Amino acid sequence: MKIIGRVLGVSLGAAALALAVVASPAAAEPNPVGDYRQLAGVGSDTTQDALNGLGEVVKDGSNNKVIASYDARPLNTNIKTKAANCDFKRPDGSGNGRTALRASNGEAGGLYQGANVVGCVDFARSSSYGGGTPGEAGAYTYISFGVDSVTYAVNANSDLPSSLTYVQLQRIYRCLTTNVGGTPVTPLLVQSGSGTRSFWLSKMGVTEADIAAGDYPCLQTLNNTIQEHDGRVLDNHNDYLMPFSTGQFIAQGNAANILTQTGVTVADRRGSAVLGRVNNLAPVTNGVLNVNFRTELVRDVYDVVPTTKLTDPVIAATFVGSTSYVCAAKPTIELFGFGYRSTFADLLHQGCGDTRLKANS
Repeated sequence: MKIIGRVLGVSLGAAALALAVVASPAAAEPNPVGDYRQLAGVGSDTTQDALNGLGEVVKDGSNNKVIASYDARPLNTNIKTKAANCDFKRPDGSGNGRTALRASNGEAGGLYQGANVVGCVDFARSSSYGGGTPGEAGAYTYISFGVDSVTYAVNANSDLPSSLTYVQLQRIYRCLTTNVGGTPVTPLLVQSGSGTRSFWLSKMGVTEADIAAGDYPCLQTLNNTIQEHDGRVLDNHNDYLMPFSTGQFIAQGNAANILTQTGVTVADRRGSAVLGRVNNLAPVTNGVLNVNFRTELVRDVYDVVPTTKLTDPVIAATFVGSTSYVCAAKPTIELFGFGYRSTFADLLHQGCGDTRLKANS
């Protein structure tokens, strides 16, 4: 075994320990069923647990919970996001969440997976930017709330190296390298529609069009069944290598603490997975996300809203600006494995609550 150790837990600061414990665990929908709240969100698997946590602690001036976040899983099930109508297939992943948001905003005839969803989705969870070149114009605004990174994961018993270079990873995903130091490697791709898939492929220099054209035959999707951040697919496969969100890995390892502090149930799906280093930079240091990880593999995570609704009082109070309800809940964001940035660096590395980044998708 070349990779030793794994994230076993996260040290909680005093602010995190002060979070109130709720009476019962949160599930894939707000608890109790029928608690529709003011803002309904769908999409990213990466950030679903964090938004569940924020849904428990973010409250308005009347002490009402504001955020109702609907998980990406279980797959092929329906959700109901508003009291009237709004019963539709659960969006799985950032891309599907943004598609549902656009339909809710009246695009595509207001239909998502054949269902009329106009007015049913208020925000989309997204772990990737859906535009091309980052810009400040567009129908949808990507409001940053946390910092994540993506690294590779392998089976704990694998003989694959504990550290690969960024270039080595690119060569593996371009099918130019099929073994490392004599150890075979099989690169995996998580499900289509995933923000992590989109982000990872963009960094590997691979496009969906090239994959569809058969240019990268080594990439394995297992018939599009690999759910992002589910390390159990690596069990008994010492050649498998997959992208994995550092924030999700930390949260899964910290599931017991999260349940105690927030009442939110986080499924530990790590299985035999351990995270690798990139250019010898560790994705996790002292139990928390290393914001100084390989720059190309650090990303913001977003709550996406229609640009025309940025001035909506509830959306503005909840998401917009460093003093918004969400950004004020820094201990919760960090408890769920994500980093926190308070200042603007560039459009893809914003401060919490920044509204500059936009796109039409």
